[in-house]
Amino acid sequence: MKNQRIKFVNLTPHNIRVRGIDGATSSTDTTIAPSGEVARVSVNTQKTGNVEGLPVMVQSTGNVEGLPLMVGGAVFVVSAMVRLAMPDRTDVCSPGVLIRDDSGQPVGCVGLVFNQPTGDRIATPHRYW
Repeated sequence: MKNQRIKFVNLTPHNIRVRGIDGATSSTDTTIAPSGEVARVSVNTQKTGNVEGLPVMVQSTGNVEGLPLMVGGAVFVVSAMVRLAMPDRTDVCSPGVLIRDDSGQPVGCVGLVFNQPTGDRIATPHRYW
């Protein structure tokens, strides 16, 4: 994969503005525009009891929809919920820590979060037997 340029495909409905590790604006900021497709995950919720009269629930992720198969050279930017529902996918990431303006609105994120270390394994299709 060395020397291969990675294409980021934004599968969220929002522009993703990625800043460096310090969160400061710089010339290396990158905005990844929405692709027009959105990856989503269903959530299963089950009531497990009550604590002090309040319902207690557990949630688990269900099916993921709208996430393409792995494609060499592509990294899919998705919500954290979708990313966490796909722990074995090395080609899926989500926005890092949100950066907010003075009114609390998100204006960017610090880096991108992957489930696994990436290195040369980004978007390398795996074979499953």
